[in-house]
Amino acid sequence: MLKLIQNETIKTFKKTSTKILIILSIVMLFLALGLANMISALSGYANNFMTDNDENWKEVMNEQIASMQKTIEIEGMHYDRETLAELKAEKETYEIALRNNVNYSFYGIYNTWKNELLNEIMSAKKDIILGKENGQDTKEQESFVNERISLLESNDFEKYIDFKKDDVKNNFDSKKISKEEYEDKMYLLDLRKKYDIYKEQESVFDWKGSLYSDIEQMRNNLRTGINSQTGKLLSIEEVQDLEDSIKISEYRLEHNVGTLGSGNSTRNLYDTFSPAFALLMISLLIIIVAGSSVSTEVSKGTIKFLLFTPNKRWKVLLSKIISAVLILVCLSLILSILSVVIGNIFCKDAGHTFIYVQNGEVKELSNLAYTVLYFLASSIDILVYLIFALTLSVLTRNTALSVGVSIAAYIGSGTIMSLINSFITADWVKFIPFNNFGVVDRIFASNLSYSAMQAASGAMNNVSVGFSLAVLGVCAVLMLITMFDSFNKRDIV
Repeated sequence: MLKLIQNETIKTFKKTSTKILIILSIVMLFLALGLANMISALSGYANNFMTDNDENWKEVMNEQIASMQKTIEIEGMHYDRETLAELKAEKETYEIALRNNVNYSFYGIYNTWKNELLNEIMSAKKDIILGKENGQDTKEQESFVNERISLLESNDFEKYIDFKKDDVKNNFDSKKISKEEYEDKMYLLDLRKKYDIYKEQESVFDWKGSLYSDIEQMRNNLRTGINSQTGKLLSIEEVQDLEDSIKISEYRLEHNVGTLGSGNSTRNLYDTFSPAFALLMISLLIIIVAGSSVSTEVSKGTIKFLLFTPNKRWKVLLSKIISAVLILVCLSLILSILSVVIGNIFCKDAGHTFIYVQNGEVKELSNLAYTVLYFLASSIDILVYLIFALTLSVLTRNTALSVGVSIAAYIGSGTIMSLINSFITADWVKFIPFNNFGVVDRIFASNLSYSAMQAASGAMNNVSVGFSLAVLGVCAVLMLITMFDSFNKRDIV
């Protein structure tokens, strides 16, 4: 058996296609580095562009105010009362923002405490305008506006947080909110104060704000006991996952560690791209090796020399499978380590670390360990395609067909399943094998933000890792049985 495995491995590495694909796999790592550098540079240019535009924001805001005033004077008669009140409130709010040196966002790129105040002021201003037209007492709304204008003038973020806390306490005292909701809101305000969330204007991706929104949603789900995405009651496992995700998010805020792909640094982008690029080439290599393993030998007639030896047929086939698996594992290990080495040499920032919860304690996995494990976990999907390609090779004895169909399935299955999942909501869909690939992204789910995890989980019909592994395992066993049965019984020579 060892000699058969050795023979298969040597034959595989002697092939020109194998050498080319291995070289391309290494090249893809450098391509990922180049793409990361390019996107990082473009992001820098975009930030500079936004900064240059921000320098003229007062001029732009004055033009906007003048335009709104002109619209009110000339075209105001054509608007209904509510629309006109809304336009007047907007103009007055922009004037308040300008007086207080606040770049009130025209483009929706800023989410700061000052913008929150201005949004509240605009809403109250509209009520005041309509109230006065109806002869109502608007003193309460005017006091509401004046309080917030005073906060803007103080330019004190911590004072704003304390003000919001007083609001929450008043709502709790007046029984407008429950004790659980009160505790959640106070906890979230403490987070904002501690980590300066939404304090300053950010023109780049605000990963802290994203984590804060995730924590807010997770706490709400725990409080209500309902999954906001599915509308169903939370299971015990989902409750535990939410509690762990909150711990991880708090850890990220405390140690200033963003999620994978949450920033525009070259290393963060490289750590996102390099596994995808390298694993694509590994997958193509393994599919070609497996898809041509039997069919090529049958077409050339070289299979007869193996069958004339004392080795039984099942040993010959098993050696081909083991050889392909060993190549898969070795390439995954080598390219994962090489990926880390390239990142350490050419990127200034430290590599991405994996954060997880074990026995209620948050732990961190080094970049090297995480990358190696990610590559190996990704090999689960590739292993299934390996068996699929080899099964086709045995059944069809046609290299072009087995390799072509396997590559088409590998590349196109994700798109096809996305379409199926969009239109079919039946439970049986989750048993489709192609709907259970991408296990690695659920194993390392805490790499992503909670909203991204929810979106990915929804696309996968909210199935667990264990369920997906079971489905893929059953499919692999059925293909192996079919493969061995055909190879043992059909006339090959």
